[in-house]
Amino acid sequence: MSLLTKPVSAEHISVHSNRPLIQCNCCKRIEQAKQAVTKSAWLQAANHIGWRHVQSEAFDIDVVCPSCVSDFNNPVKKPMKPIKRVSA
Repeated sequence: MSLLTKPVSAEHISVHSNRPLIQCNCCKRIEQAKQAVTKSAWLQAANHIGWRHVQSEAFDIDVVCPSCVSDFNNPVKKPMKPIKRVSA
């Protein structure tokens, strides 16, 4: 499975109480500015720290936080089941 990541766009930044925020569509984590900053500055900061738009053949997620992006790039492998040997 191939994974394509792109920077998030301005349409994914919302403003609440005059402070921009972004929410992960995967884990629902929200990050909001502590003070009033421009939407474009918040977008630039979000892209800098790793917020991404993630696409693959199976899904398309508009906004993904850095920790979820890391989980997509490094999936946890399931342990292998031991082979049952039949005694002869």
